Amino acid sequence: MEQDNSKKIYAFIFPKIGLNRSLRILIMVNSILIFIMGLFAPFYAVFVQQIGGSIAFAGLSWAIFSIVSGVLIFLFSNWQMKVKEPELLIALGYILRGVVFISYAFMTNIPQLIVTQIFWGIAVALGTPAFDSVYSNHTTKENSIVEWGRWEGIAAIVTGVAAFIGGIFIQTFGYETVFVIMAVISFGLGIYVWKLPREVL
Repeated sequence: MEQDNSKKIYAFIFPKIGLNRSLRILIMVNSILIFIMGLFAPFYAVFVQQIGGSIAFAGLSWAIFSIVSGVLIFLFSNWQMKVKEPELLIALGYILRGVVFISYAFMTNIPQLIVTQIFWGIAVALGTPAFDSVYSNHTTKENSIVEWGRWEGIAAIVTGVAAFIGGIFIQTFGYETVFVIMAVISFGLGIYVWKLPREVL
Protein backbone atom coordinates (compact mmCIF):
# COMPACT_ATOMS: atom_id res chain seq x y z
CA MET A 1 0.00 0.00 0.00
CA GLU A 2 2.76 2.42 0.96
CA GLN A 3 4.60 1.56 -2.25
CA ASP A 4 1.49 2.38 -4.31
CA ASN A 5 1.17 5.71 -2.54
CA SER A 6 4.83 6.45 -3.21
CA LYS A 7 4.33 5.74 -6.90
CA LYS A 8 1.31 8.05 -6.99
CA ILE A 9 3.25 10.83 -5.30
CA TYR A 10 6.20 10.34 -7.69
CA ALA A 11 3.85 10.35 -10.69
CA PHE A 12 2.26 13.57 -9.43
CA ILE A 13 5.61 15.33 -9.00
CA PHE A 14 7.18 13.91 -12.17
CA PRO A 15 4.35 13.31 -14.64
CA LYS A 16 5.24 11.10 -17.57
CA ILE A 17 4.68 13.67 -20.25
CA GLY A 18 7.38 13.63 -22.88
CA LEU A 19 8.35 16.80 -24.70
CA ASN A 20 8.24 16.71 -28.46
CA ARG A 21 11.38 17.29 -30.50
CA SER A 22 10.65 20.96 -31.14
CA LEU A 23 10.24 21.75 -27.45
CA ARG A 24 13.40 19.83 -26.60
CA ILE A 25 15.38 21.86 -29.14
CA LEU A 26 13.92 25.16 -27.94
CA ILE A 27 14.67 24.30 -24.31
CA MET A 28 18.19 23.22 -25.21
CA VAL A 29 19.17 26.34 -27.15
CA ASN A 30 17.52 28.81 -24.79
CA SER A 31 18.95 27.03 -21.74
CA ILE A 32 22.40 27.54 -23.21
CA LEU A 33 21.59 31.23 -23.72
CA ILE A 34 20.29 31.53 -20.16
CA PHE A 35 23.45 29.82 -18.94
CA ILE A 36 25.89 32.15 -20.70
CA MET A 37 23.92 35.22 -19.60
CA GLY A 38 23.92 33.88 -16.06
CA LEU A 39 27.72 33.74 -16.11
CA PHE A 40 27.74 37.53 -16.12
CA ALA A 41 24.45 39.06 -14.96
CA PRO A 42 24.97 38.65 -11.17
CA PHE A 43 28.32 40.46 -11.46
CA TYR A 44 27.17 43.29 -13.72
CA ALA A 45 27.54 46.03 -11.09
CA VAL A 46 31.14 45.01 -10.40
CA PHE A 47 31.87 45.17 -14.13
CA VAL A 48 30.39 48.68 -14.39
CA GLN A 49 32.56 49.84 -11.49
CA GLN A 50 35.65 48.52 -13.28
CA ILE A 51 34.98 50.78 -16.29
CA GLY A 52 34.44 53.85 -14.12
CA GLY A 53 30.76 53.73 -13.24
CA SER A 54 29.13 53.75 -9.82
CA ILE A 55 26.65 51.30 -8.32
CA ALA A 56 23.90 53.85 -8.98
CA PHE A 57 24.96 54.09 -12.61
CA ALA A 58 24.93 50.30 -12.88
CA GLY A 59 21.29 50.43 -11.82
CA LEU A 60 20.56 53.18 -14.35
CA SER A 61 22.22 51.36 -17.24
CA TRP A 62 20.40 48.11 -16.41
CA ALA A 63 17.15 50.08 -16.23
CA ILE A 64 17.85 51.47 -19.71
CA PHE A 65 18.27 47.94 -21.08
CA SER A 66 15.10 46.68 -19.40
CA ILE A 67 12.92 49.65 -20.34
CA VAL A 68 14.14 49.67 -23.94
CA SER A 69 13.40 45.96 -24.30
CA GLY A 70 9.95 46.37 -22.73
CA VAL A 71 8.94 49.34 -24.88
CA LEU A 72 10.22 47.70 -28.06
CA ILE A 73 8.41 44.45 -27.27
CA PHE A 74 5.18 46.47 -27.26
CA LEU A 75 6.12 48.20 -30.52
CA PHE A 76 7.46 45.11 -32.31
CA SER A 77 4.71 42.69 -31.32
CA ASN A 78 2.20 43.58 -34.03
CA TRP A 79 4.91 43.51 -36.68
CA GLN A 80 6.27 40.18 -35.43
CA MET A 81 2.84 38.58 -35.80
CA LYS A 82 3.17 39.13 -39.55
CA VAL A 83 6.56 37.42 -39.78
CA LYS A 84 6.08 34.03 -41.44
CA GLU A 85 9.17 32.46 -39.89
CA PRO A 86 9.51 33.68 -36.27
CA GLU A 87 12.29 31.11 -35.82
CA LEU A 88 14.52 33.50 -37.75
CA LEU A 89 13.77 36.22 -35.19
CA ILE A 90 14.96 33.85 -32.46
CA ALA A 91 18.17 33.28 -34.41
CA LEU A 92 18.60 37.02 -35.00
CA GLY A 93 18.11 37.69 -31.29
CA TYR A 94 20.92 35.24 -30.46
CA ILE A 95 23.26 36.79 -33.04
CA LEU A 96 22.58 40.33 -31.81
CA ARG A 97 23.28 39.23 -28.26
CA GLY A 98 26.62 37.92 -29.52
CA VAL A 99 27.38 41.44 -30.77
CA VAL A 100 26.44 42.78 -27.32
CA PHE A 101 28.84 40.37 -25.61
CA ILE A 102 31.65 41.35 -28.00
CA SER A 103 31.01 44.99 -27.11
CA TYR A 104 31.25 44.10 -23.42
CA ALA A 105 34.55 42.32 -24.05
CA PHE A 106 36.04 45.50 -25.50
CA MET A 107 34.21 47.97 -23.28
CA THR A 108 36.25 51.10 -22.61
CA ASN A 109 33.86 53.85 -21.56
CA ILE A 110 30.42 54.72 -20.21
CA PRO A 111 28.87 55.98 -23.50
CA GLN A 112 29.74 52.64 -25.12
CA LEU A 113 27.99 50.88 -22.25
CA ILE A 114 24.81 52.89 -22.76
CA VAL A 115 24.74 52.14 -26.49
CA THR A 116 25.38 48.46 -25.75
CA GLN A 117 22.51 48.34 -23.26
CA ILE A 118 20.16 49.84 -25.84
CA PHE A 119 21.35 47.34 -28.43
CA TRP A 120 20.79 44.51 -25.96
CA GLY A 121 17.26 45.75 -25.41
CA ILE A 122 16.66 45.56 -29.17
CA ALA A 123 18.01 41.98 -29.26
CA VAL A 124 15.67 40.90 -26.47
CA ALA A 125 12.68 42.62 -28.07
CA LEU A 126 13.30 40.75 -31.31
CA GLY A 127 14.02 37.32 -29.87
CA THR A 128 12.00 36.82 -26.69
CA PRO A 129 8.41 37.18 -27.98
CA ALA A 130 9.33 35.02 -30.98
CA PHE A 131 10.67 32.31 -28.69
CA ASP A 132 7.52 32.38 -26.55
CA SER A 133 5.33 32.21 -29.66
CA VAL A 134 7.20 29.30 -31.24
CA TYR A 135 7.33 27.45 -27.93
CA SER A 136 3.58 27.94 -27.42
CA ASN A 137 2.88 26.61 -30.90
CA HIS A 138 4.40 23.27 -29.92
CA THR A 139 2.63 22.89 -26.58
CA THR A 140 -0.68 21.10 -26.16
CA LYS A 141 -3.71 22.36 -24.29
CA GLU A 142 -3.79 19.30 -22.05
CA ASN A 143 -0.11 19.41 -21.07
CA SER A 144 0.77 23.10 -21.42
CA ILE A 145 1.36 23.65 -17.70
CA VAL A 146 3.86 20.79 -17.55
CA GLU A 147 5.48 21.77 -20.86
CA TRP A 148 5.94 25.39 -19.74
CA GLY A 149 6.88 24.23 -16.26
CA ARG A 150 9.70 22.12 -17.64
CA TRP A 151 11.14 25.18 -19.37
CA GLU A 152 10.75 27.50 -16.39
CA GLY A 153 12.21 24.95 -13.99
CA ILE A 154 15.20 24.21 -16.18
CA ALA A 155 15.80 27.94 -16.75
CA ALA A 156 15.83 28.61 -13.00
CA ILE A 157 18.25 25.76 -12.29
CA VAL A 158 20.54 26.76 -15.17
CA THR A 159 20.57 30.37 -13.92
CA GLY A 160 21.68 29.24 -10.48
CA VAL A 161 24.41 26.95 -11.80
CA ALA A 162 25.64 29.69 -14.16
CA ALA A 163 25.91 32.24 -11.35
CA PHE A 164 28.10 29.87 -9.35
CA ILE A 165 30.33 28.99 -12.31
CA GLY A 166 30.41 32.58 -13.58
CA GLY A 167 31.87 33.85 -10.34
CA ILE A 168 34.70 31.32 -10.54
CA PHE A 169 35.34 31.97 -14.26
CA ILE A 170 35.38 35.75 -13.94
CA GLN A 171 37.68 35.62 -10.92
CA THR A 172 40.01 33.18 -12.70
CA PHE A 173 40.02 34.42 -16.30
CA GLY A 174 38.59 37.95 -16.15
CA TYR A 175 35.54 39.51 -17.74
CA GLU A 176 36.99 39.82 -21.24
CA THR A 177 37.59 36.08 -21.67
CA VAL A 178 34.13 35.23 -20.36
CA PHE A 179 32.50 37.75 -22.71
CA VAL A 180 34.31 36.35 -25.74
CA ILE A 181 33.18 32.84 -24.82
CA MET A 182 29.62 34.13 -24.38
CA ALA A 183 29.74 35.82 -27.78
CA VAL A 184 31.04 32.74 -29.60
CA ILE A 185 28.34 30.54 -28.05
CA SER A 186 25.62 33.09 -28.81
CA PHE A 187 26.67 33.35 -32.46
CA GLY A 188 26.74 29.56 -32.62
CA LEU A 189 23.20 29.32 -31.27
CA GLY A 190 21.97 31.85 -33.82
CA ILE A 191 23.55 29.99 -36.71
CA TYR A 192 22.20 26.66 -35.43
CA VAL A 193 18.61 27.90 -35.21
CA TRP A 194 18.93 29.73 -38.55
CA LYS A 195 20.04 26.55 -40.32
CA LEU A 196 17.44 24.26 -38.74
CA PRO A 197 14.84 22.97 -41.22
CA ARG A 198 11.76 25.16 -40.80
CA GLU A 199 9.52 22.16 -40.16
CA VAL A 200 11.52 21.36 -37.00
CA LEU A 201 10.38 24.55 -35.29
